[in-house]
Amino acid sequence: MDVRTLCLGALMGGEATGYEIRKMFEDGTFSHFQIASLGSIYPALTKLTQDGLVTFVEHEQENRPDKKIYQLTSEGRRSFLRTLLQTRPAEDRYRSDILFMLTFAEEMPIELTEALIDEFAARHELMASQIDPENKENRQPNRPMALMMQVRPSRAACLSQG
Repeated sequence: MDVRTLCLGALMGGEATGYEIRKMFEDGTFSHFQIASLGSIYPALTKLTQDGLVTFVEHEQENRPDKKIYQLTSEGRRSFLRTLLQTRPAEDRYRSDILFMLTFAEEMPIELTEALIDEFAARHELMASQIDPENKENRQPNRPMALMMQVRPSRAACLSQG
């Protein structure tokens, strides 16, 4: 999705500064799904303002530029919901150092491979609980482990041939 749509989505939760929007994509729930930098957020907010999809109020700050607090307009909300209904999502792209490392599991000690799998599972359990804290299924231990189980036979086969 484009950064304009991401900003509209972030503002669906209420008013926010550009910095706060960036934090939603850096540390907040959106950090698991999308990336948006300040260098792209501020131009998007400017364009959204020009298009009447968001408004802002400036708050004076001492020894700093005025802080702009953005809020969706009714048209901005309608535009965002229209986009959700009309957009076919692009294919998900997933980046993971752990999965990259596990691609070479047969070259690593089994203990390291197991530790990486455990870390992968723990990270995804934490992510699931952050996304949906009310869902008790998110607290099941090693739920993503099934994804990683195919690594172990590969390592075992390698060891038995060695």
